[in-house]
Amino acid sequence: MNIHFKYLVFIFGAALLLMFAAFFNAYPIVYSDTSTYLASGFQLETPFDRPITYGLFLRLSSLNGLSLWGTIFFQALITSFLIVETIRIFIKEKFEIPVIIIIAFLSFFTGLSWTVSQLIPDIFTPLALLSMILILFHRSGKWKTALFYFIFLLSAAMHMSHLLLFSLILFTIILLRNKILPTETSFQKNLRFGILLLLIGASILTMGSALSKSRHVFFMGAMLEHGILKEFLDDNCITKPYSLCPYKDSLPGKAYVFIWDKEKSPLYKTGSWNDVKPEYNEIINATLTQPKYIKMHIAASLKASADQLLKFKINDGNGSFLKGTVLYERVDKYVPGDIESYSASMQNQNRLGFTDTWNILFTIVIIVSILILLILPQGIRSAFKTDLGNIILITLFAVILNGWDCGTFANAIDRLGCKMIWMLPMFAAIILVKMIREKNIVKKNQ
Repeated sequence: MNIHFKYLVFIFGAALLLMFAAFFNAYPIVYSDTSTYLASGFQLETPFDRPITYGLFLRLSSLNGLSLWGTIFFQALITSFLIVETIRIFIKEKFEIPVIIIIAFLSFFTGLSWTVSQLIPDIFTPLALLSMILILFHRSGKWKTALFYFIFLLSAAMHMSHLLLFSLILFTIILLRNKILPTETSFQKNLRFGILLLLIGASILTMGSALSKSRHVFFMGAMLEHGILKEFLDDNCITKPYSLCPYKDSLPGKAYVFIWDKEKSPLYKTGSWNDVKPEYNEIINATLTQPKYIKMHIAASLKASADQLLKFKINDGNGSFLKGTVLYERVDKYVPGDIESYSASMQNQNRLGFTDTWNILFTIVIIVSILILLILPQGIRSAFKTDLGNIILITLFAVILNGWDCGTFANAIDRLGCKMIWMLPMFAAIILVKMIREKNIVKKNQ
Protein backbone atom coordinates (compact mmCIF):
# COMPACT_ATOMS: atom_id res chain seq x y z
CA MET A 1 0.00 0.00 0.00
CA ASN A 2 1.29 3.49 -0.88
CA ILE A 3 2.69 5.15 2.27
CA HIS A 4 0.76 8.37 1.65
CA PHE A 5 -2.52 6.50 1.09
CA LYS A 6 -1.89 4.49 4.27
CA TYR A 7 -1.31 7.72 6.19
CA LEU A 8 -4.59 9.21 4.90
CA VAL A 9 -6.51 6.06 5.85
CA PHE A 10 -4.94 6.29 9.31
CA ILE A 11 -5.99 9.95 9.74
CA PHE A 12 -9.48 9.06 8.53
CA GLY A 13 -9.80 6.20 11.03
CA ALA A 14 -8.61 8.40 13.89
CA ALA A 15 -11.19 11.03 12.85
CA LEU A 16 -13.97 8.46 13.15
CA LEU A 17 -12.81 7.72 16.71
CA LEU A 18 -13.06 11.44 17.51
CA MET A 19 -16.68 11.46 16.30
CA PHE A 20 -17.65 9.04 19.08
CA ALA A 21 -19.95 11.53 20.86
CA ALA A 22 -21.84 12.34 17.66
CA PHE A 23 -22.29 8.64 16.84
CA PHE A 24 -23.45 7.98 20.40
CA ASN A 25 -25.91 10.88 20.19
CA ALA A 26 -27.03 9.64 16.75
CA TYR A 27 -26.52 13.17 15.40
CA PRO A 28 -24.04 16.05 15.74
CA ILE A 29 -24.48 17.86 19.05
CA VAL A 30 -26.14 21.28 18.75
CA TYR A 31 -26.15 24.44 20.82
CA SER A 32 -28.41 27.49 20.72
CA ASP A 33 -25.72 29.41 18.83
CA THR A 34 -25.79 26.77 16.06
CA SER A 35 -28.89 28.57 14.80
CA THR A 36 -27.03 31.86 14.26
CA TYR A 37 -24.15 30.13 12.49
CA LEU A 38 -26.54 28.32 10.13
CA ALA A 39 -28.28 31.57 9.24
CA SER A 40 -25.02 33.46 8.67
CA GLY A 41 -23.60 30.79 6.39
CA PHE A 42 -26.68 30.16 4.28
CA GLN A 43 -27.84 33.78 4.12
CA LEU A 44 -24.25 35.02 3.60
CA GLU A 45 -24.66 37.71 6.25
CA THR A 46 -22.14 38.56 8.98
CA PRO A 47 -23.88 38.43 12.40
CA PHE A 48 -23.57 41.54 14.54
CA ASP A 49 -21.94 39.58 17.38
CA ARG A 50 -19.56 37.12 15.68
CA PRO A 51 -17.58 36.58 12.44
CA ILE A 52 -19.13 34.82 9.46
CA THR A 53 -16.26 32.30 9.23
CA TYR A 54 -17.89 29.36 11.01
CA GLY A 55 -21.18 29.96 9.21
CA LEU A 56 -19.36 29.62 5.88
CA PHE A 57 -17.53 26.55 7.19
CA LEU A 58 -20.90 24.99 8.10
CA ARG A 59 -22.26 25.60 4.64
CA LEU A 60 -19.20 24.33 2.76
CA SER A 61 -18.54 21.30 4.97
CA SER A 62 -22.21 20.27 4.90
CA LEU A 63 -21.98 20.37 1.09
CA ASN A 64 -24.41 23.27 0.88
CA GLY A 65 -26.90 21.71 3.27
CA LEU A 66 -26.68 18.05 2.27
CA SER A 67 -25.91 17.00 5.87
CA LEU A 68 -24.30 18.52 8.96
CA TRP A 69 -22.53 15.21 9.50
CA GLY A 70 -20.07 16.59 6.95
CA THR A 71 -19.20 19.47 9.29
CA ILE A 72 -18.44 17.13 12.19
CA PHE A 73 -16.38 14.89 9.93
CA PHE A 74 -14.21 17.78 8.75
CA GLN A 75 -13.78 19.04 12.32
CA ALA A 76 -12.71 15.54 13.36
CA LEU A 77 -10.42 15.20 10.34
CA ILE A 78 -8.55 18.45 11.06
CA THR A 79 -8.31 17.52 14.76
CA SER A 80 -7.06 14.03 13.93
CA PHE A 81 -4.40 15.41 11.56
CA LEU A 82 -3.06 17.94 14.07
CA ILE A 83 -3.03 15.50 17.00
CA VAL A 84 -1.21 12.87 14.92
CA GLU A 85 1.38 15.40 13.77
CA THR A 86 1.83 16.70 17.34
CA ILE A 87 2.43 13.19 18.69
CA ARG A 88 4.87 12.49 15.85
CA ILE A 89 7.13 15.29 17.10
CA PHE A 90 7.99 12.98 20.01
CA ILE A 91 7.17 9.49 18.71
CA LYS A 92 8.73 9.30 15.27
CA GLU A 93 8.91 5.56 14.63
CA LYS A 94 6.10 3.01 14.80
CA PHE A 95 3.75 5.78 15.88
CA GLU A 96 0.49 4.24 14.65
CA ILE A 97 -0.46 2.13 17.68
CA PRO A 98 0.49 4.79 20.29
CA VAL A 99 -1.43 7.43 18.31
CA ILE A 100 -4.58 5.32 18.08
CA ILE A 101 -4.38 4.49 21.81
CA ILE A 102 -3.96 8.18 22.73
CA ILE A 103 -6.77 9.36 20.42
CA ALA A 104 -9.11 6.62 21.68
CA PHE A 105 -8.24 7.61 25.26
CA LEU A 106 -8.96 11.29 24.53
CA SER A 107 -12.18 10.46 22.72
CA PHE A 108 -13.62 8.20 25.45
CA PHE A 109 -12.17 9.70 28.64
CA THR A 110 -12.08 13.47 28.03
CA GLY A 111 -14.45 16.06 26.58
CA LEU A 112 -12.57 16.19 23.25
CA SER A 113 -15.08 14.12 21.27
CA TRP A 114 -17.94 16.23 22.64
CA THR A 115 -16.22 19.42 21.48
CA VAL A 116 -15.38 17.93 18.06
CA SER A 117 -18.96 16.71 17.66
CA GLN A 118 -20.58 20.05 18.48
CA LEU A 119 -21.81 22.41 15.74
CA ILE A 120 -20.13 25.53 17.12
CA PRO A 121 -16.53 26.77 16.60
CA ASP A 122 -15.19 25.78 20.06
CA ILE A 123 -12.88 23.08 18.67
CA PHE A 124 -11.01 25.69 16.63
CA THR A 125 -9.47 27.28 19.74
CA PRO A 126 -7.28 24.23 20.53
CA LEU A 127 -6.77 23.65 16.79
CA ALA A 128 -5.30 27.15 16.45
CA LEU A 129 -2.95 26.38 19.35
CA LEU A 130 -1.89 22.99 17.95
CA SER A 131 -1.24 24.45 14.50
CA MET A 132 0.86 27.22 16.11
CA ILE A 133 2.83 24.61 18.05
CA LEU A 134 3.41 22.56 14.89
CA ILE A 135 4.57 25.65 12.97
CA LEU A 136 7.11 26.43 15.68
CA PHE A 137 8.32 22.94 16.62
CA HIS A 138 7.59 20.49 13.78
CA ARG A 139 10.03 20.27 10.88
CA SER A 140 7.82 19.29 7.97
CA GLY A 141 7.82 19.61 4.20
CA LYS A 142 6.65 22.80 2.51
CA TRP A 143 3.15 21.56 1.73
CA LYS A 144 2.48 20.30 5.24
CA THR A 145 3.85 23.52 6.77
CA ALA A 146 1.64 25.55 4.44
CA LEU A 147 -1.32 23.46 5.63
CA PHE A 148 -0.46 24.25 9.26
CA TYR A 149 -0.48 27.97 8.43
CA PHE A 150 -3.82 27.65 6.62
CA ILE A 151 -5.41 25.80 9.55
CA PHE A 152 -4.09 28.45 11.93
CA LEU A 153 -5.63 31.26 9.84
CA LEU A 154 -8.94 29.40 9.51
CA SER A 155 -9.04 28.63 13.24
CA ALA A 156 -8.01 32.12 14.38
CA ALA A 157 -10.76 33.65 12.24
CA MET A 158 -13.48 31.49 13.80
CA HIS A 159 -14.07 33.50 16.98
CA MET A 160 -13.55 37.07 18.17
CA SER A 161 -11.84 35.96 21.38
CA HIS A 162 -9.00 34.44 19.33
CA LEU A 163 -7.60 37.83 18.39
CA LEU A 164 -6.60 38.68 21.97
CA LEU A 165 -5.88 35.10 23.06
CA PHE A 166 -3.42 34.18 20.32
CA SER A 167 -1.82 37.60 20.17
CA LEU A 168 -0.91 37.26 23.86
CA ILE A 169 0.29 33.66 23.43
CA LEU A 170 2.46 34.58 20.45
CA PHE A 171 3.93 37.71 22.06
CA THR A 172 4.81 35.67 25.16
CA ILE A 173 6.57 33.06 23.01
CA ILE A 174 8.43 35.86 21.21
CA LEU A 175 9.64 37.25 24.55
CA LEU A 176 10.88 33.78 25.57
CA ARG A 177 12.04 32.76 22.10
CA ASN A 178 15.68 32.18 23.01
CA LYS A 179 14.68 29.79 25.79
CA ILE A 180 11.80 28.07 24.00
CA LEU A 181 13.44 27.82 20.56
CA PRO A 182 17.18 27.84 21.39
CA THR A 183 18.32 25.93 18.27
CA GLU A 184 16.52 28.15 15.77
CA THR A 185 18.33 30.96 13.96
CA SER A 186 17.00 34.50 14.37
CA PHE A 187 15.85 34.50 10.76
CA GLN A 188 13.90 31.25 11.15
CA LYS A 189 12.23 32.45 14.34
CA ASN A 190 11.39 35.90 13.00
CA LEU A 191 9.98 34.47 9.77
CA ARG A 192 7.59 32.16 11.60
CA PHE A 193 6.61 34.83 14.13
CA GLY A 194 6.07 37.36 11.35
CA ILE A 195 3.81 35.07 9.33
CA LEU A 196 1.78 34.13 12.43
CA LEU A 197 1.33 37.81 13.34
CA LEU A 198 0.21 38.57 9.79
CA LEU A 199 -2.32 35.73 9.92
CA ILE A 200 -3.70 36.94 13.25
CA GLY A 201 -4.02 40.40 11.68
CA ALA A 202 -5.70 38.92 8.59
CA SER A 203 -8.29 37.20 10.79
CA ILE A 204 -9.55 40.64 11.83
CA LEU A 205 -10.99 41.04 8.33
CA THR A 206 -13.66 38.45 9.19
CA MET A 207 -14.61 39.98 12.53
CA GLY A 208 -13.91 43.72 12.40
CA SER A 209 -17.54 44.81 12.05
CA ALA A 210 -18.73 42.32 14.69
CA LEU A 211 -16.10 43.56 17.16
CA SER A 212 -17.24 47.12 16.64
CA LYS A 213 -20.92 46.29 17.03
CA SER A 214 -20.82 43.96 20.02
CA ARG A 215 -17.81 44.31 22.31
CA HIS A 216 -19.48 46.98 24.50
CA VAL A 217 -22.43 44.65 25.21
CA PHE A 218 -20.25 41.62 26.01
CA PHE A 219 -18.03 43.62 28.32
CA MET A 220 -21.05 45.19 30.03
CA GLY A 221 -22.44 41.69 30.54
CA ALA A 222 -19.18 40.66 32.20
CA MET A 223 -19.27 43.77 34.42
CA LEU A 224 -22.82 42.90 35.44
CA GLU A 225 -21.90 39.34 36.40
CA HIS A 226 -18.86 40.58 38.34
CA GLY A 227 -20.99 43.07 40.35
CA ILE A 228 -19.17 46.12 38.99
CA LEU A 229 -22.10 47.50 37.02
CA LYS A 230 -24.43 47.50 40.04
CA GLU A 231 -21.80 49.28 42.16
CA PHE A 232 -21.21 51.89 39.46
CA LEU A 233 -24.93 52.57 39.01
CA ASP A 234 -25.47 52.84 42.77
CA ASP A 235 -22.66 55.43 42.91
CA ASN A 236 -23.61 57.49 39.84
CA CYS A 237 -27.33 57.29 39.12
CA ILE A 238 -28.03 60.16 41.53
CA THR A 239 -26.02 62.57 39.40
CA LYS A 240 -26.46 61.07 35.93
CA PRO A 241 -29.64 59.37 34.69
CA TYR A 242 -28.23 56.45 32.70
CA SER A 243 -30.84 54.36 30.89
CA LEU A 244 -29.94 51.40 33.13
CA CYS A 245 -30.60 53.31 36.37
CA PRO A 246 -34.30 52.31 36.65
CA TYR A 247 -33.20 48.66 36.49
CA LYS A 248 -30.18 48.77 38.81
CA ASP A 249 -31.97 46.91 41.61
CA SER A 250 -33.37 44.23 39.30
CA LEU A 251 -30.38 43.41 37.12
CA PRO A 252 -30.08 39.73 36.13
CA GLY A 253 -27.35 37.76 37.85
CA LYS A 254 -25.79 36.24 34.74
CA ALA A 255 -24.14 37.82 31.72
CA TYR A 256 -25.87 35.50 29.25
CA VAL A 257 -29.29 36.63 30.54
CA PHE A 258 -28.30 40.28 30.16
CA ILE A 259 -26.96 39.73 26.64
CA TRP A 260 -29.52 37.32 25.16
CA ASP A 261 -32.78 37.25 27.15
CA LYS A 262 -35.04 39.78 25.40
CA GLU A 263 -37.76 39.44 28.03
CA LYS A 264 -35.68 39.76 31.22
CA SER A 265 -32.72 41.91 30.19
CA PRO A 266 -32.83 45.70 30.63
CA LEU A 267 -30.64 45.91 27.53
CA TYR A 268 -33.61 45.31 25.25
CA LYS A 269 -35.87 47.63 27.25
CA THR A 270 -33.54 50.58 26.68
CA GLY A 271 -32.75 50.24 22.97
CA SER A 272 -30.80 48.21 20.42
CA TRP A 273 -27.15 47.18 20.76
CA ASN A 274 -26.22 50.15 18.59
CA ASP A 275 -28.46 52.59 20.52
CA VAL A 276 -26.81 51.85 23.86
CA LYS A 277 -23.24 51.87 22.54
CA PRO A 278 -22.31 55.48 23.51
CA GLU A 279 -23.67 55.09 27.05
CA TYR A 280 -22.15 51.65 27.61
CA ASN A 281 -18.76 52.82 26.37
CA GLU A 282 -18.96 55.81 28.72
CA ILE A 283 -19.68 53.52 31.69
CA ILE A 284 -16.96 51.04 30.69
CA ASN A 285 -14.35 53.78 30.24
CA ALA A 286 -15.28 55.30 33.59
CA THR A 287 -14.77 51.99 35.40
CA LEU A 288 -11.42 51.46 33.68
CA THR A 289 -10.06 54.87 34.73
CA GLN A 290 -11.20 55.23 38.33
CA PRO A 291 -9.13 53.47 41.06
CA LYS A 292 -12.13 52.08 42.93
CA TYR A 293 -13.49 50.24 39.89
CA ILE A 294 -10.05 49.26 38.59
CA LYS A 295 -9.52 47.34 41.85
CA MET A 296 -12.93 45.73 41.40
CA HIS A 297 -12.06 44.74 37.82
CA ILE A 298 -8.80 43.12 38.94
CA ALA A 299 -10.43 41.22 41.82
CA ALA A 300 -13.34 40.13 39.63
CA SER A 301 -11.00 39.04 36.84
CA LEU A 302 -8.94 36.85 39.18
CA LYS A 303 -12.05 35.28 40.68
CA ALA A 304 -13.72 34.70 37.31
CA SER A 305 -10.52 33.24 35.86
CA ALA A 306 -10.21 30.75 38.72
CA ASP A 307 -13.89 29.90 38.33
CA GLN A 308 -13.48 29.28 34.60
CA LEU A 309 -10.44 27.05 35.11
CA LEU A 310 -12.56 24.77 37.30
CA LYS A 311 -15.37 24.51 34.76
CA PHE A 312 -14.94 21.97 31.95
CA LYS A 313 -17.97 19.67 31.96
CA ILE A 314 -19.64 18.39 28.79
CA ASN A 315 -23.35 18.86 28.04
CA ASP A 316 -23.30 22.54 28.96
CA GLY A 317 -26.31 24.18 27.34
CA ASN A 318 -27.04 21.19 25.09
CA GLY A 319 -30.77 21.07 25.67
CA SER A 320 -33.58 19.92 23.40
CA PHE A 321 -34.31 22.10 20.35
CA LEU A 322 -37.44 20.69 18.74
CA LYS A 323 -40.40 22.28 16.95
CA GLY A 324 -41.06 25.82 18.05
CA THR A 325 -37.37 26.68 18.41
CA VAL A 326 -35.45 28.81 15.94
CA LEU A 327 -32.75 26.14 15.64
CA TYR A 328 -35.25 23.46 14.58
CA GLU A 329 -36.73 25.76 11.95
CA ARG A 330 -33.32 26.61 10.52
CA VAL A 331 -32.15 22.99 10.39
CA ASP A 332 -35.42 22.18 8.60
CA LYS A 333 -34.90 25.10 6.20
CA TYR A 334 -31.20 24.79 5.38
CA VAL A 335 -30.51 21.07 5.97
CA PRO A 336 -33.93 19.46 5.36
CA GLY A 337 -32.49 15.99 4.80
CA ASP A 338 -31.27 15.94 8.42
CA ILE A 339 -34.47 16.92 10.19
CA GLU A 340 -35.65 13.40 11.06
CA SER A 341 -32.32 12.22 12.48
CA TYR A 342 -31.88 15.63 14.16
CA SER A 343 -35.26 15.23 15.93
CA ALA A 344 -34.54 11.63 16.96
CA SER A 345 -31.11 12.32 18.51
CA MET A 346 -30.55 11.52 22.17
CA GLN A 347 -30.05 15.23 22.82
CA ASN A 348 -33.41 16.22 21.39
CA GLN A 349 -35.07 13.31 23.19
CA ASN A 350 -33.65 14.59 26.53
CA ARG A 351 -31.63 11.41 27.08
CA LEU A 352 -28.25 12.90 28.02
CA GLY A 353 -28.54 12.54 31.79
CA PHE A 354 -25.72 9.96 31.77
CA THR A 355 -23.24 12.78 31.09
CA ASP A 356 -23.18 13.57 34.81
CA THR A 357 -21.33 10.27 35.36
CA TRP A 358 -19.04 10.95 32.41
CA ASN A 359 -18.15 14.34 33.90
CA ILE A 360 -17.03 12.73 37.14
CA LEU A 361 -14.75 10.41 35.16
CA PHE A 362 -13.43 13.29 33.06
CA THR A 363 -12.64 15.31 36.18
CA ILE A 364 -10.59 12.44 37.62
CA VAL A 365 -8.68 12.15 34.32
CA ILE A 366 -7.92 15.89 34.33
CA ILE A 367 -6.65 15.82 37.95
CA VAL A 368 -4.40 12.80 37.31
CA SER A 369 -3.10 14.38 34.09
CA ILE A 370 -2.17 17.62 35.84
CA LEU A 371 -0.28 15.64 38.48
CA ILE A 372 1.62 13.78 35.75
CA LEU A 373 2.54 17.03 34.01
CA LEU A 374 3.73 18.60 37.28
CA ILE A 375 5.50 15.64 38.87
CA LEU A 376 7.10 13.51 36.16
CA PRO A 377 10.50 14.77 34.96
CA GLN A 378 9.49 14.89 31.28
CA GLY A 379 6.62 17.25 32.07
CA ILE A 380 6.64 20.93 33.00
CA ARG A 381 9.89 20.40 34.93
CA SER A 382 11.70 19.99 31.61
CA ALA A 383 10.55 23.39 30.30
CA PHE A 384 13.40 25.36 28.67
CA LYS A 385 15.31 22.06 28.41
CA THR A 386 13.26 19.97 25.94
CA ASP A 387 10.73 20.62 23.20
CA LEU A 388 8.13 18.55 25.04
CA GLY A 389 8.59 20.61 28.22
CA ASN A 390 8.35 23.86 26.26
CA ILE A 391 5.20 22.75 24.43
CA ILE A 392 3.59 21.69 27.72
CA LEU A 393 4.52 25.09 29.17
CA ILE A 394 2.89 26.86 26.21
CA THR A 395 -0.22 24.66 26.52
CA LEU A 396 -0.59 25.26 30.26
CA PHE A 397 -0.19 28.99 29.65
CA ALA A 398 -2.80 28.87 26.88
CA VAL A 399 -5.30 26.99 29.09
CA ILE A 400 -4.82 29.53 31.90
CA LEU A 401 -5.03 32.44 29.46
CA ASN A 402 -8.21 31.00 27.96
CA GLY A 403 -9.69 30.85 31.47
CA TRP A 404 -8.73 34.49 32.04
CA ASP A 405 -10.05 35.61 28.65
CA CYS A 406 -13.40 33.82 28.94
CA GLY A 407 -13.91 34.55 32.63
CA THR A 408 -12.97 38.23 32.40
CA PHE A 409 -14.55 39.30 29.13
CA ALA A 410 -17.48 36.89 28.84
CA ASN A 411 -18.67 34.55 31.58
CA ALA A 412 -17.34 31.40 33.20
CA ILE A 413 -19.16 28.38 31.77
CA ASP A 414 -18.21 24.73 31.35
CA ARG A 415 -18.30 24.73 27.54
CA LEU A 416 -15.53 27.33 27.33
CA GLY A 417 -13.26 25.33 29.62
CA CYS A 418 -14.05 21.98 28.03
CA LYS A 419 -12.76 23.06 24.62
CA MET A 420 -9.15 23.40 25.86
CA ILE A 421 -8.69 21.20 28.93
CA TRP A 422 -8.37 17.91 26.98
CA MET A 423 -4.93 19.01 25.80
CA LEU A 424 -3.51 18.34 29.28
CA PRO A 425 -4.42 14.61 29.24
CA MET A 426 -3.04 14.43 25.69
CA PHE A 427 0.41 15.57 26.77
CA ALA A 428 0.24 13.44 29.93
CA ALA A 429 -0.43 10.43 27.70
CA ILE A 430 2.50 11.37 25.43
CA ILE A 431 4.80 11.50 28.47
CA LEU A 432 3.68 8.05 29.64
CA VAL A 433 4.12 6.53 26.16
CA LYS A 434 7.60 8.04 25.87
CA MET A 435 8.60 6.70 29.30
CA ILE A 436 7.37 3.19 28.45
CA ARG A 437 9.23 3.24 25.13
CA GLU A 438 12.45 4.47 26.72
CA LYS A 439 12.28 1.75 29.39
CA ASN A 440 11.75 -0.90 26.69
CA ILE A 441 14.77 0.39 24.78
CA VAL A 442 16.91 0.21 27.91
CA LYS A 443 15.77 -3.39 28.54
CA LYS A 444 16.61 -4.41 24.96
CA ASN A 445 20.08 -2.92 25.24
CA GLN A 446 20.88 -4.69 28.49
